[in-house]
Amino acid sequence: MTLPRWYAESRFLLAESTRATADTTDYLVFGRLFRTPTNREHRDANHMHISFCHLEDPRDCCGGGALADPPADIAATVRQLYAPPATPRCTVDCTFKDPRLVARLLRAFERAGYACERGIQDQVMCLDLSAAALAWRATSSRVARVLPEACDAELAALLAACNARCFGYSGCGGWVAEKLRRQVRLPSEFRVYALRIGARVAAFAVVYTPWEKARHLALVQVLGTDPRDRRQGLATEVLAHALAQLPASCERVYLDAVKDSFAVELYRRLEFEPVGLVVSAECTLLLT
Repeated sequence: MTLPRWYAESRFLLAESTRATADTTDYLVFGRLFRTPTNREHRDANHMHISFCHLEDPRDCCGGGALADPPADIAATVRQLYAPPATPRCTVDCTFKDPRLVARLLRAFERAGYACERGIQDQVMCLDLSAAALAWRATSSRVARVLPEACDAELAALLAACNARCFGYSGCGGWVAEKLRRQVRLPSEFRVYALRIGARVAAFAVVYTPWEKARHLALVQVLGTDPRDRRQGLATEVLAHALAQLPASCERVYLDAVKDSFAVELYRRLEFEPVGLVVSAECTLLLT
């Protein structure tokens, strides 16, 4: 079975963007484990993503990357190889699997000591830059790209504070600020944009552009607006500016949005089209 292009490209972008800011990345046959020793609490830390396919290069999957059944003992193997607190969270991407196989796999994770939240649905959306009218695309004088030489500790803290207010990240021990600093320090791969109101960051976006591995693709990794500033079009303003600044080589832009959320309609207005649905389960290791 050949993987659909949207699935191969979007999952490749997601995995690579995580790898770029992780301290270490372990490659398994059926997934990748992103270990972050400096961050034992944040949801994106020590995060294993199992997608049941081997995607090392987007060119592989477009030509015929195949789905693979996970080993029956993979949950116990993961628990044994990466003892607590190495893998507190594992996302199982079960988009293409027989529901019975998915249920069996999740039961195996539960037997290995994980609590599993089932039925999480993300809408994968794509902007085809060659087909879209792009009448909305424009730069904004209020939005600025955050460059390495300008990202001092104060600005990193402002970005992290906006991120925490947008997504409820608290008590992260400075990890959010460190992750943003890492992204800023990789300007050929990550483009961080901020819209400031007064002394604070009111909205921001992070766009991943893997220049060396897939310069025709991009991923909107994060887009957020401070809850105090919502419903003023700030997210649209930041994203429109960011997309206007994409390299000329970029052909398609992907993002994930929670299915049936307000965000899906926002992205539709910017000509993103739903291309597929990813149904996942989050398996959290019970540290007892």
